[in-house]
Amino acid sequence: MSAALIGDFANTFSIAGITSYLLASSPSEKVQRIGFLSLLTSAIFIGFLAFVARPAILRLMRDVPEGGLLCEARLVAVLLTTIVCSFAGEIIGLHATYGPFMLGLMLPGGAPLGVTLGERLDRLVAGVLMPLLFAQGGLRLDVFKIADASICLLLQFFLVVGVAAKQAFILGLMMNFKGITEVAYASAFMDSDVFDEQVYAAFMLNVLLLGAATASVVTHVPPGGEVRGVPPPHGAAQEAGRRAAGAGVRALAGGRGAHAGAAGRRQRVARVTRRRLPPPPRAARGAHQPVLRAFKHGDRNCVPSGGTDSERIVNAFQYFVQQRPVGSASLLPYVCIAPYATMHDDACAVALEKRAMLIVVPFHQRLAIDGSVENTTASAGSVQAANVNVLNYSPCSVAILVDRGSLSVVPAGAATDGFPHRIALYFLGGPDDREALALATYMAEDAPIGLTVFRFLPPPEWRKGGDPEEDRLDEEALQEYVSLWVDDHRVAYSENLVCGSDEMVGIIRKSSPASDLLIVGRRADGPKSPLTVGISDWSEHLELGVLGDLLTSTDFGCQVSTLVVQQQTRAAAGEISRSPQKNTEKPPESDGHV
Repeated sequence: MSAALIGDFANTFSIAGITSYLLASSPSEKVQRIGFLSLLTSAIFIGFLAFVARPAILRLMRDVPEGGLLCEARLVAVLLTTIVCSFAGEIIGLHATYGPFMLGLMLPGGAPLGVTLGERLDRLVAGVLMPLLFAQGGLRLDVFKIADASICLLLQFFLVVGVAAKQAFILGLMMNFKGITEVAYASAFMDSDVFDEQVYAAFMLNVLLLGAATASVVTHVPPGGEVRGVPPPHGAAQEAGRRAAGAGVRALAGGRGAHAGAAGRRQRVARVTRRRLPPPPRAARGAHQPVLRAFKHGDRNCVPSGGTDSERIVNAFQYFVQQRPVGSASLLPYVCIAPYATMHDDACAVALEKRAMLIVVPFHQRLAIDGSVENTTASAGSVQAANVNVLNYSPCSVAILVDRGSLSVVPAGAATDGFPHRIALYFLGGPDDREALALATYMAEDAPIGLTVFRFLPPPEWRKGGDPEEDRLDEEALQEYVSLWVDDHRVAYSENLVCGSDEMVGIIRKSSPASDLLIVGRRADGPKSPLTVGISDWSEHLELGVLGDLLTSTDFGCQVSTLVVQQQTRAAAGEISRSPQKNTEKPPESDGHV
């Protein structure tokens, strides 16, 4: 829609410029004068939009707090500026819509201007003005004026180069249907006698038929959230661990909080800062397009006010990069303003484009001062739904960080073992646990970090009927870890034979306070362990898995931050089809914006 509108307006301005140039080149002095005046007025008009109207509106947006709306006085000033631009366009011979449209292209989208206009004017425009315009166009339509049916066929053209037939047909429909803009064009052409009654009737019928066809066809297109990538054969972090020394891992971290975890070798971090906006009224929802921009300090197109949460989060990551050896880490910050329901599209697209191996997203709850668990935002359910979508559609591995504040301080046990940070990994087996092991090993390459892997094994009689291939991969991963890293001091390995979930929980409860980060696998596609049968019945947050939900529950009382790791799912990788009947995880409804 946006590309089609921009193309039409660019075509109109190009025709106007070429016409003015031809008039200025005419041998007639009178015609030359008209051409020069046309070029001069067009240049003055564009200069007025760029150097007067745009700075004036940006100045009105400067002091608006992040997530806030324009006050009534500033909104009226914006509307008056828009009317002046429309009137100026009419004076120089353009349609009244060209001035406001050009001004809109020069202004940043999203909050606070876009959200304010959508909330204050959507009901007036969509509920009153648009129906009146459609009614006015329909009253002038007389289908009996069409004497030659071939006129309707002349309006149907699709030009496609290098695109598959199905996608080309859908793209042609979307590029050719603009609805309200076409009705306005037809009315203007009818008033200026460019269209006769027959052409006008054929044009309006074309708009009606294309509108109905576009709406029905596009709804049957596969959802855009399924961003598929090529999965590494052993998982992203495992594949990175098999690379030569000096290779790095690209990670994408998103959320409203920041934790700079230590990493070894070269690390490339693409930081997507999500900004929460107040939910617009239901009539206005869906009217705002997602915005994904590279973050720049002081850039008004990215941050509407100084000293925002976005700047503080990016500053924290930049401080982390500065503390690393030169060239060992880099940062590519982005700002994403989008509905929660489609935010995973931007995250997955950035991860796929930057070839990220890991996406880190924040959990929607945190530990309060009094020890209770509270939501991080007012739209916590929408954040949870966005996290579930990232887990389902991610083109790489995903980690959910449950913040308990333990990463910001040095644990009490650091003075005794000499390591300021210690990580504990609880291993049950399966692809997610192997991915978590590879990620923990990657973190442990930094000397100040201690790592202990706790493996839990059920009795031999409980292991009958398992997957031999998964058991073999688990053994290979653990043997590689033990042979390459374990020194029984900084990096340790503990194998525990337990006869039930009670013994396993007891070991976790006893060992977890000595660490400041716990890592577990989500175990989404892996085999079910007999050690988690009794615990899984009480799980509240399915996106954390059984052990992740246990560690973050208030009953367990763990005050250590937890990282829940999931390898890219087979459905997201395209190895198996996604079946709605088999998907038992129903994410909560998303009704907010960020």
